[in-house]
Amino acid sequence: MGKTYSLKEILEMAIKIEEDGVIFYESLAGMSKNREVIELAKYLAGEEKDHITVFKSIYKELTGEKFEKAFIEDEANAYLHLLVENRVFKSPEEIKKFVEDIKDDLSILDLAIQIEKDTILYYYEILEGLEDKEKTLVKELINQEKTHIYRLTNLKNILRG
Repeated sequence: MGKTYSLKEILEMAIKIEEDGVIFYESLAGMSKNREVIELAKYLAGEEKDHITVFKSIYKELTGEKFEKAFIEDEANAYLHLLVENRVFKSPEEIKKFVEDIKDDLSILDLAIQIEKDTILYYYEILEGLEDKEKTLVKELINQEKTHIYRLTNLKNILRG
C-alpha cells in the first residue's frame, strides 16, 4: 500500500469497497435486459451486503466502536477516500453512470471480473494487519470473491455461446 494505515482505516476502506460493490451490482441488475445477468447481479449485491456486515463486525470487535460511516469527510480521511475510489470504484454516482453507459453484458461482466480481482488483491494486502480470527474471516471473504469471479466468468462464457 505504500503507507502504513491503522486497522481502523483498513477496515473503513474494505467497507467502502463493499458498499460500492452493492451499488455496482444493483446498477447492473437495473441496466441489463438478460435474466441471467440480472439474477447474478442481484445475488452478488446480496453477497457484498453480507461482506459489509462481516467487516463491520470485525471493526467493532477490534476497535470497540460501532461502525457509523466510511470516510467521515475530514482532512485525515480525504487521502484514504481517494485511494479507495481510485483502486476499485469511483463515486456512487459515477458507478451508476458508468454501468448505464456500457450497453453490452459481456463488457460489464469483464469489468465485474476485474473489480472482483482488484478486491481480492486488496484483501490479501490487509491480511497481515489482522489477528488470526479476523484473518480467517477475511480469507473466507477472499474465497467468496473468487467464487464471484468463477460465476461471472461462467456466465460470460455462456453468453458468448
